[in-house]
Amino acid sequence: MQYQPPVNGNLADPNRPYVNPDPSNSIEGSVPPAEAIEHPMREIVEVITYFLGTDANPLPATEADLQQLRKAIQQAVTDGTSDALRRTVSATLGAGFWTIRVPATLAAGEVSFNPALGNRFTLTATEALTITAPDPMPAGGSARLELTMDAVGNHGIAWGPEFRINNGAINSEPNAVNLIHMEFSGAVIDVHITQRAEA
Repeated sequence: MQYQPPVNGNLADPNRPYVNPDPSNSIEGSVPPAEAIEHPMREIVEVITYFLGTDANPLPATEADLQQLRKAIQQAVTDGTSDALRRTVSATLGAGFWTIRVPATLAAGEVSFNPALGNRFTLTATEALTITAPDPMPAGGSARLELTMDAVGNHGIAWGPEFRINNGAINSEPNAVNLIHMEFSGAVIDVHITQRAEA
């Protein structure tokens, strides 16, 4: 939205201010252009429909609720913790980027990750495992799996076809803690494996 100056006054100054009329000093009051009224209203309506609805189903602004702008701002702040105020950005960050540890999913010996829950995962291996790619696969970014061997250890770890092990190897000794760092780039997941010092 641009500043819309009055249609009268010093027309050579695009930043001329609005002034009140003062007949005693021969000062004519400012005359606002239509855009000065229309544009702020449209911007406010856009904020309301964008943050109180969705991209597919924007919520229409209504004269029956004069709290919609406040609600939209409140929603924008909430959304800012998950997607930087843009609903078109993946909400993966809402789960806590590199802060909240989420258990990985384990089913029938297969380890999977839900990128909607976070990007820092934990799991204790109590059997042989196959680590599979997240579904849906993130287009980019990184994640980490903290894989701990149980007290028995010596469990084999296999990888899905999307993974490329660039350096390091799994330590399968009892109680070993493996830090599996994953970088996503389309259909490939680059993996770097390190161990916690006390492992």
